Amino acid sequence: MLHVFRDGEDAAPRERMRTELRSLLETAGAKLVHEVEQAVDRSNAATLVGSGKVLELAAAVRGHDADLVVVGDDLSGAQLRNIEDACDVRAIDRTQLILDIFASRADSFEGKAQVALAQLSYLLPRLTGRGAAMSRLGGGVGTRGPGETKLETDRRRIRKDISHLRGVVAKQGLRRRELRRRRRRQGVYSVSIVGYTNAGKTTLLSELARRYGDRRAQPGRDRLFDTLDVATRRIVHEGRTFVFTDTVGFIRELPHHLVDAFRATLEEAVDADVIVLVADAESNFLPEELDAVYDVLERVLHTTAPVLTVFNRRGGRECELPCDPRAARTAAGSVLDAGFVGELLEAVDELAGHRMALLLDVPDDRPDIVGMAYRVARVLSVATTDAGMQMELQVDPRDAAPFLPFAQRTDVGGDYGSEPRGS
Repeated sequence: MLHVFRDGEDAAPRERMRTELRSLLETAGAKLVHEVEQAVDRSNAATLVGSGKVLELAAAVRGHDADLVVVGDDLSGAQLRNIEDACDVRAIDRTQLILDIFASRADSFEGKAQVALAQLSYLLPRLTGRGAAMSRLGGGVGTRGPGETKLETDRRRIRKDISHLRGVVAKQGLRRRELRRRRRRQGVYSVSIVGYTNAGKTTLLSELARRYGDRRAQPGRDRLFDTLDVATRRIVHEGRTFVFTDTVGFIRELPHHLVDAFRATLEEAVDADVIVLVADAESNFLPEELDAVYDVLERVLHTTAPVLTVFNRRGGRECELPCDPRAARTAAGSVLDAGFVGELLEAVDELAGHRMALLLDVPDDRPDIVGMAYRVARVLSVATTDAGMQMELQVDPRDAAPFLPFAQRTDVGGDYGSEPRGS
């Protein structure tokens, strides 16, 4: 494995890059046998690093009988070819490694189409200079996905495949947008769970679903990019219906081919009423990981939804609550703790929007209003009167219309939660 750093870069970023690349390699199922490092002032157009370092890398490959070289930076087609020629083994760069992991994770038709689109979009500009190397078939890391046959390396065929896959992904995007519009018409709130890969997003969704009666809940696993295909769970809390969506995990310098291919999926975060950002509270690189997530949310997706940052204590250890000034709310605890998950759901409920507080006088002949209040509102108090029943409740404005004819006062005890959206 070849680590490439910028000349003068601090030790902390270097260690973060080393750790991340090792994790990616382990996730892909490869065994690391040797590491080589090089600090560069400027990139070598032929091999990225200097010729002496390439010779050192080639010697290490022969000495350890390695069959793959992984470079922790993005390479051009010519650079990949030259490193392969020097080492006489296959070489891949960081983006190819990530794409390979995504290919191994994709299960659904949509997920496979998005990964194939990203892989072919990455491959097309790198055909120049690689020649016959791209025609090889093989097994192992870096070869999963759409394949590297001679037919696929023909530019015209690849462009045709890319055009087809873009159509498939666009059609799935239209379907998702229609689902989001339908939820909005039905008064359902959308909540997107985002975060750095392996921070606990899937575990949080599973715990929410399991504790609120969804038998499809699957436990998260301690690995990078555990969730690739988007998972949604419908949860009812205090009369409100939420659809929680687990999105693909982010990573430092997320390859733009992935961002483009997964844009239809990532748009779940754009249209969300609330974004739950899950961060590993015990990570040694927490500030950098938060920056990477916000970079995608703000610069790429341009989302404006309120953010609830959840600092997940993966080991259950008590630690100082980190700061996230960009979030509307923050919380720290283990997403495996039932009490903490309940608190998070309350916080999401608050951030989702304003609730009207109503004092109702419901006559005896309208038990349907009483039943509706318990279904769609938060009932605070109930008292029997000569004419029927007096109820104090808090309700989403979108569900308030049936109660208004019986309301004696509104905003009893003040508003619940944040200001109305759009205020």
